Order: sequence, then C-alpha cells, then structure tokens
Amino acid sequence: MAKAFAFIANNNAQTLTSGATVAPGTAQHGFGCSGCGYTVQVSGSNINLRSTGYYNIEVGATVTDSAAGNVTLALYQDGNLIAQGSEAIATASDPASISFPAGVKVNCSSVLTLVITATEGNPGVNNIYTTITKA
Repeated sequence: MAKAFAFIANNNAQTLTSGATVAPGTAQHGFGCSGCGYTVQVSGSNINLRSTGYYNIEVGATVTDSAAGNVTLALYQDGNLIAQGSEAIATASDPASISFPAGVKVNCSSVLTLVITATEGNPGVNNIYTTITKA
C-alpha cells in the first residue's frame, strides 16, 4: 500500500514566457499531502517531497503557444531534469496534450518543479495535473 498519495491540479490558464515555472495548483485530494510535516506539500510553484523513498509521478497538461512551434513541459527534481514531454503546435493557440510518467528517489527531502519551454512565442498551460504516489 502506498504511504502517501496526492492529486494536484490547476485548471487556471497560465500564459508564461519560455523557461518559466508552472504553478502546479493545489492538492485536490489524497492522504499525507497537506499541512506541516506531511509527505507531499505544495508550496507556491514547488511540490515538496518530505520523506525518504521512491515516488511514482504522472504529469499531464493541455498546452498552447502564441506561435507555431514545439512546446515542452519538463519535471525537475532539485534543479535536475527528470522527465519531459513535447508536442508540436501547428497553428498559434492550438491546444495539445502532454503527459508523461516519472520516478524519483528522495534521500531526505526534495523539491519538484514544472517548467514549460517553447521554440517560438509564449507558451500557455491549463488543466495541469500531477499525481504522486509514494511506493
């Protein structure tokens, strides 16, 4: 049985510059995921993992761009790239779906961030979700 689970979501549209950190949202439901001392915490644009162990992560979002090009959504752990997904945007403002799995190991505590980049224009993201399960 998992020791912690969190479903974090943000349904607000975010228009960003390339290389910006995406606001992951708030914990919608789960256990061990809110309040001081819990395993998974959302703090601003960071997701904090506060317990040693292995975590399975799933990230998904609808992305757009102000110009045609590629949009990439990436997951970083303590500043290091862990996983990413990319989609081509054929026409400005066309939506595309990105989702990808990841696994991370935490030795004491760790910070996850989501970063969006675009080859052209300003990327946007909405309906972003992150699920985290501690193995």
